[in-house]
Parts: sequence; C-alpha cells; structure tokens
Amino acid sequence: MMKSSSTTPVTIPFGKKRLYWLATLLVMLCAFVSVQGQKSVERNMSQQERLKKLLSKVGVDVPEINSRGAQAQAYRELKIRWGNSTKSIPELKPASSAGDRISAVSVVDDNKRSGALPRNRSLELSPAHVFVAAVDAANKLRWWSIMPDPRVVRSESQTPSGELRSQEYYVSNVTFSVAFPDDSEIASLRFYHPVWNGTDFDLKLLTSVPTR
Repeated sequence: MMKSSSTTPVTIPFGKKRLYWLATLLVMLCAFVSVQGQKSVERNMSQQERLKKLLSKVGVDVPEINSRGAQAQAYRELKIRWGNSTKSIPELKPASSAGDRISAVSVVDDNKRSGALPRNRSLELSPAHVFVAAVDAANKLRWWSIMPDPRVVRSESQTPSGELRSQEYYVSNVTFSVAFPDDSEIASLRFYHPVWNGTDFDLKLLTSVPTR
C-alpha cells in the first residue's frame, strides 16, 4: 500500500522574511519610478514640440530642453504699467480689442529676489490669459510662462427673463507684476494674446518690454 505524499511548507525565518518583503518593495518602487520618469520625459517632449510649433509662427526659436542651462537661483520682478496712467477712469474696451497692440508701456519697478521660480508644467492657453516669452538677443526662448490677462474685467447683468449674463471687458490702463529668472541672456519679455484659429491657438504680439 502506497503512502500519500504531502508537501511540507517552507518556513522563512522572521528576519529573512522581512528582508524578502523589503527587497520586493524596493524592486516595485524602482519599477514605478522608472515608469513615471519615462512618462515625464514623454510629457516634456510633447510640450517641447508644441512650444516649437507655437513660437515658430512668431519668429522665436525654441532650443532643446538641455541647452538652456541650469535653473536660475534668483529672479527679477518687474512692475509694469500698460496704458496712460493720467486717465482717472480706465476705459473699458470690448473683448474684440483683446489682441490690439499696446503702445503705452512703462516699467514702474524692477526688483531682484532670491529663489527659483516653479517650472512650467502645462501649456494650456486661453483668450483670458497672456503668454509671456523671455527671449535673448537672437530671438531664442530662454523662459516662458502663462498668466491671467491683467486687463480682463467681468461684469454680470440680469436679462429680462431673470438670467444672469456675464460679459468680459478689457481695461485700457492696468498695472501688474511679472517674475522671470535672473538670466543675463534675457533681452526682452514679449507678451502675446492667444487667439483661437478654429483648430489651435495662435499668438498675437501685444507688446515687448526690454529687460536690459
């Protein structure tokens, strides 16, 4: 008569068991970091291609990501005035005038501060924003940012049916601040209004502010 065989479970000592699970978690963590790093590279490359396509239409060259050097550990903050400040009551203009060139521009204040600015993570444009491009003397991009359009004001009115209707206007006079890296290569800040062309955004130059 044959005896049935049984498998005896292997017992791992407590210390070795803990090392085993730590090693397993370490391998999983390394795999996760590798995948996330690859996704980050892909996002950066996609954003880089979008930047090149967007800025090539306005004559700005976008260099490769690694050719712009290390991130500056100081930044400048300009206080800028758009429009004629002598007017006591700012003029309200319709949204159709958002892309008009701004002729009266002045720098009210210029301060240097320590610290690094956060990196731009998203290239999400809208007509209610302004695209800021910091370029060098050769029209090469050194830095960029997207900020809310400081000229935008919104009003709400009630229709005869009782519904609230929102409408955007643009003020003729506005003072705002913009921060950018303290990079000696930056020669000017260019401010663009995003314009929807039916399939994508184009940039329309509002004004340019020298930084030297």
